[in-house]
Amino acid sequence: MTEKFSSGDDFNAISAVMRAEVQNARRALRRIGDDPILGVHEARKAIKKVRSNARLIRKGDKTASRRINAAGRRAANILEEARDADSLEQIARAASMKCEHAGLARALRDEADRAREDSRRVRRGEAADQCRTALDALESEIGRLEPFDKPRKAMLKGLARTYKRAVKRLDDAKDEPDPHRLHELRKRVKDWRYHVTVCKRLWPDTLERQKSDANELADILGDHHDLSRLIARLDDRAGACDDRAIGELDEAQKRLCERALDAAEDVFELSPSKAKKRLLDSL
Repeated sequence: MTEKFSSGDDFNAISAVMRAEVQNARRALRRIGDDPILGVHEARKAIKKVRSNARLIRKGDKTASRRINAAGRRAANILEEARDADSLEQIARAASMKCEHAGLARALRDEADRAREDSRRVRRGEAADQCRTALDALESEIGRLEPFDKPRKAMLKGLARTYKRAVKRLDDAKDEPDPHRLHELRKRVKDWRYHVTVCKRLWPDTLERQKSDANELADILGDHHDLSRLIARLDDRAGACDDRAIGELDEAQKRLCERALDAAEDVFELSPSKAKKRLLDSL
């Protein structure tokens, strides 16, 4: 669940929103013993939301934003090895079940088995303990955040900044739609999706449609990123499957790229200056 502002909240409640996500991360870490894959996934997701909130307040307090973001990055990185192995196994296993090409399906199953072996070598309990310590530091940085003099304006400017950064990444991806640039666009789209989710109760008419459209776009970009990871892994293993099978994955990736860029044009149809004006007009 994403923590959000309530309709009666002052925007200085952003500290409480971030602390609630830290508590979500702590609860997820406690589940690692029973469900290690879900526990790691949910903990990293909550930490990413804290970091995203830190970027939302960049225009209000640049120094605090950077401190909180850096502390969140350190906490998330502790769990990165486990999450990468777990997610790759899930992606490869799901792709093998949908694949009609026998050789490619076999290679994908092999890749899933290899990722599972990598996952078994990860010391999740040790990583969870280290992450808890990092969350203490993250919570301390959140506690240092001072109230904003004009919190509503600070959040509006933060939303405008998020939108502008996403448009910049979209322009980069249109110029050269490679996996790296599509992934950078995905990260900025996820920020935009999260920020409009956090703030939508305060501007429901302005942000509700944005949330729905951004959800769909983020899902398409997520599928593209998953496919990029699989292609890269198979390319690294000479002879894993024939070139025709890899070519089929490449074609599927290109189709996802086209869908993503078309959808992104709709989500970010306004220029950054017009989007900012629309937001600031609601002050």
